[in-house]
Amino acid sequence: MSQVGKKRAPGALRLVCAAPLAIFRRRGWPRQAAIAGIIGALIVATSLALWATVRKHVQSQPEYLVSSSELEITPRPAWIHADVRAEVIRDAGLPPKISILDEGLFRRLSQAFALHPWVESVKGVRTSYPAHIEIDLVYRRPVAMVEVYGGLLPIDSQAVLLPTEDFSPQEAQHYPRISGVATSPLGPMGTSWGDPAVEAAVKLATFFDYRWEGLRLHHVQARARNANDVELELVTRGATNFIWGSAPGQERTNEAKADVKLKRLEELVAAYGTLDATPAEARNLRSPSPQSL
Repeated sequence: MSQVGKKRAPGALRLVCAAPLAIFRRRGWPRQAAIAGIIGALIVATSLALWATVRKHVQSQPEYLVSSSELEITPRPAWIHADVRAEVIRDAGLPPKISILDEGLFRRLSQAFALHPWVESVKGVRTSYPAHIEIDLVYRRPVAMVEVYGGLLPIDSQAVLLPTEDFSPQEAQHYPRISGVATSPLGPMGTSWGDPAVEAAVKLATFFDYRWEGLRLHHVQARARNANDVELELVTRGATNFIWGSAPGQERTNEAKADVKLKRLEELVAAYGTLDATPAEARNLRSPSPQSL
């Protein structure tokens, strides 16, 4: 039996090797090129198998490790006082050392930083040698403060709740306020408030941007009749109310557009020196036809 097996083995080997060679011949490949292709494939397969065996050992070598505290992230803007990197390391339970050869590195770091309430998105994670990891972040920007029982809650332009501890009482005063909100946030920091009235009001605050201070406005009053019907009013620092109407981009039929309403406010300031001196009959900005100045 053993002798028969020895006689058949070479024939079987020739059959295995002959199959790919025959394919190469039918396609016009020289015999030498076919053999070289097979040898190359075997080398690649062997290298991959070897790497799978030694990968964990190699990636744990000091020259491939980066301390979690040395992860390079996009510099935080002035309005963020928190140590974003340290908080992510703590909350995500990242290890003290991270290997740039770790196959799950990009997914793990992207998910960890995306969960931080100040991070809007993770644009990329880049590694380089000598061992270095750089994380490109897009931060959220506070747009307004929502008045709630007991204080103010900061939100961004998408009505996402932001960390309150990053704002001193003095800093909070510089942002537009949103009042008339009867709901509480549906989720934790870093998630949307979940109220159409808040979303409509923050759209208006975002629309004004830097012009808010110049017009001496104080807050947006939101009056929600239902989920699809939110009426907005502007209130100056002198407590003068202006009927604004719908959120920018959501105007009804026969309602003036947001840029037209803004222009009217600027014309009122030019005519009366301040919005607080505006006659009551000229304070309805929603109307498509401006009242006489």
